[in-house]
Amino acid sequence: MGNKKSSWKDSIQIFGRSLLLPIAVLAPIGMVMGICSALGQSYMVEKFPIFGNEILKLVLSSLQTITSIIFNNIPLLFAMGVAQGMAKNEKGIAVFASVVGYLTLNVVMSVYLKQTGTLAEADVAAQVGQGTVLGIQTLKIEALGGIIAGLTAAKVADRFYRLELPLAFAFFGGKKSIPIITFALMIPIGLIIPVFWNMLTNFLISISFIFTTPYIGNAIYYALNRALIPFGLHHVLASIVRFTEAGGTYMINGTEYVGILNATNEVLFNLGPSSEYWGQLMPTLTSYLAGAQMLTTLFRVPAIGLAMYRTSFLKNRKIAKGVILTCCLTAFLGNITEPLEFSFLFIL
Repeated sequence: MGNKKSSWKDSIQIFGRSLLLPIAVLAPIGMVMGICSALGQSYMVEKFPIFGNEILKLVLSSLQTITSIIFNNIPLLFAMGVAQGMAKNEKGIAVFASVVGYLTLNVVMSVYLKQTGTLAEADVAAQVGQGTVLGIQTLKIEALGGIIAGLTAAKVADRFYRLELPLAFAFFGGKKSIPIITFALMIPIGLIIPVFWNMLTNFLISISFIFTTPYIGNAIYYALNRALIPFGLHHVLASIVRFTEAGGTYMINGTEYVGILNATNEVLFNLGPSSEYWGQLMPTLTSYLAGAQMLTTLFRVPAIGLAMYRTSFLKNRKIAKGVILTCCLTAFLGNITEPLEFSFLFIL
């Protein structure tokens, strides 16, 4: 029993370390992205006119576009990082197979959605957890998709890197079999995931009445929102509260508005601060929107980073300090919290 526990713990630690590589890439690039975004804001241009220079604006906007490609493909980075870290044999082939597996997973889920008639229109795709991934409209399962592809490729690499086939098929044996078998395995996985995703989405909808419960509703909402980030379901949760009855129904000047965001837009942009609804509704409505997100990026994330640093082993503190500080600056400057969140969720 002791050996099994030790083996399980070792596997978890190896898995956590395998995510260090993609997270190490996300942190500094995210910081550059955040700085470029912050310096390009209109209020910064008003305060420091130099940022209004056309050449400097072009450089900042170009850098922001270039760095965004990394954050748009976090699952792919996770797939490669997990495969490289978890595979004991043929790590390079495992990384290649993980990319094959991740591409296959997305297109299989897309085919499933099309064939079952559940592929959403592009403008409402986010509300049901769908989106465009590498040009494919599919389920946006975010980091989880990359982790599944990476783990599958790593296990296949360790199991089949010496596979021997009959002479007629010998060319496809050994290392060459790894991406082929990974491709084949991702087909049933890609067909199973949408079934569970639909169940999870329905579950979120069924408990959505909790999110507007006085005093505790928004706390539960944000706790669940952060927990769902690695799985991509935070988009579904946000859409449920913002656009459906789960976010409440509000009667404003005789007109019914469904969802947090619709009511907020009416009060904020049409009625204004002089309206009686401003004091009645805005404190509650805005507690589910960007204001609470800014509390997270400006205060909660640095607090989490400090806690991680203070509880780290003394021998690791010099390394931890650099990584955590970069992750916190990325969140503080660019509202990009994923590097630190993935660190404390996955790395032990």
